[in-house]
Amino acid sequence: MSAGGRNRVGNIVAALIGNVFPPIASIATAPILAQTLGVDGRGAVAAVTAPLFLATAVATFGVPAAVTRTIARHPSSHGGFVRRAVAVLGGAGVVVTALLIAAAPFSAAGDRDLVRLVTLASVMLVPTLMVALLQAVAAGMHRWRLVTVERAITAGVRLIALASFAAAGSLDVAHAVAVLAVAPIIGAVAYVGLRRGTGAACPEGAETPSTRALMSFGARVWFGSIAGVLLTRLDQALIAPLSDAAELGLYVVAVNVADLPLVISNAVRDVSFAADAAEQDDARMLAASRISSALTVVAAGALAASAWWWVPLVFGAEFVDAMPACLVLLLATAVGGQGALAGVTLSARGAPGRRSASLVVAALVNTALLVALVPSHGALGAAIGTLAGCFVSSSLNVLQVWHRHGIHPRSFYGVRRSDIRSFLRAIRRLSRHNTM
Repeated sequence: MSAGGRNRVGNIVAALIGNVFPPIASIATAPILAQTLGVDGRGAVAAVTAPLFLATAVATFGVPAAVTRTIARHPSSHGGFVRRAVAVLGGAGVVVTALLIAAAPFSAAGDRDLVRLVTLASVMLVPTLMVALLQAVAAGMHRWRLVTVERAITAGVRLIALASFAAAGSLDVAHAVAVLAVAPIIGAVAYVGLRRGTGAACPEGAETPSTRALMSFGARVWFGSIAGVLLTRLDQALIAPLSDAAELGLYVVAVNVADLPLVISNAVRDVSFAADAAEQDDARMLAASRISSALTVVAAGALAASAWWWVPLVFGAEFVDAMPACLVLLLATAVGGQGALAGVTLSARGAPGRRSASLVVAALVNTALLVALVPSHGALGAAIGTLAGCFVSSSLNVLQVWHRHGIHPRSFYGVRRSDIRSFLRAIRRLSRHNTM
C-alpha cells in the first residue's frame, strides 16, 4: 500500500487544515477591505485581481495536476520531469502575462488607474505558477503538511499586511492589490525543505514519464481547468463590465461566505486525487464522497441559517444587499459537492477529458446565464449562473463515472451506517497516532 494510502486520514486532516486558511483569511480580511474601501473600492480590488486569479488557472495548462498524478504513480519521477514542467509553465506564464496586460483596459472597465494596477499585478503570474508547481510536487509525494504551511503563510501575510495598512490609515486599492498578488509567492518558503525525502531512487530500467505524456495528460486536465475557472471565476471578471463595481463588491462578499464549506470537499478532493492515482479503491472513494458531501451540506445550511445577522455585522450594513447572492451561492456549494469526488476519480484514473467535458458544458451554461442575468440582476444573476453550472457539472461527473466505471449514481448520495463507522474508526486511529 502506498504511503498516501496508509496515512490517508492524516493527509486529509492536514489538507483540511490547509484549506481552512484561505477562507478564514478571506473572512478575516474581508471586513477590513469592505469597511476601509467601501463597496466601490472593494469592487475595484476585485476587478484588478480577478484577471490575475483567472489567468493563474488558465496558464497552468493542467501541468500541476499531471505532475501530482505522475509523482504519485511513479515516486522516483523527479529531477528532469519537474524541470520540464518548469519550462512549460514558465513559457505559458510569459505568454499569458502579455495577454493580461493587453486586455487590461477591458478588465478594468477603462479606468486608467485600475489599468495600471492590472498591469503591475500581471507581473506576479509566473512566480505564482511556480508556487503552484511546488504545491503539485508536494501533493504527489503526499507531503500535505508542507502544503498546509504554505497556505498558512500566505493567509497570515495577507491578514497581517492588510490589517497593518488599515491600522496606519494607508490602506487603499493599490496596497490591497499588492498584498493579494504578492502573498501567495511568499508562501513558497514552506517548500524550502521539499527536496528532503524525495530520494526514492529510480529503479533500473524504470521509465521516466516524457514531456509528451506530461502535456497529453495536462492538456486534457487543462480544458477542464479552463472550464472550471470560467465556472467559478469568470463571474468576478465580468460583473464590473456587465454591471458595475458596486455589484462586484457585493458578489465578492457573497463568494467569501459561500467558499467556507468548500474547505471540507476541497481537502478530500485534493488528497483523494493523489491517493486514487496511486491505488484505486471504489469503496474508499465512495465513502469519502458521501461523507464529505454530507458535511459540506451541513456546513452550508448552518451558514445560510445564520448569515442574515452576522454578514451585516462582520462586513458592514451596506453589504446586507449581498444576502440573496450569498444564499444562492451556498446552495451552489452544497449542490456542487455531490460530484466533486466523481470528477477527481475520472482524472486520477486516466480520464481527465471526461471530467473536462462535464466542466465545459457547465461553463457554457454558466456563461450564458451571466451574460443574460448580470446586466439586470447584478450579483444575484451571477450567483444563479453559478448554481446552474455547479448542478450541471456535478451531475455530469457522476454520470460519467457510471458510464466508465459502472458505479451507479445513487452510490454517491446519502450517508450509510458503514460510512459513519469508517469515519469514526479513522478518527480514533488518528487520535491514537497523535497521542503516541
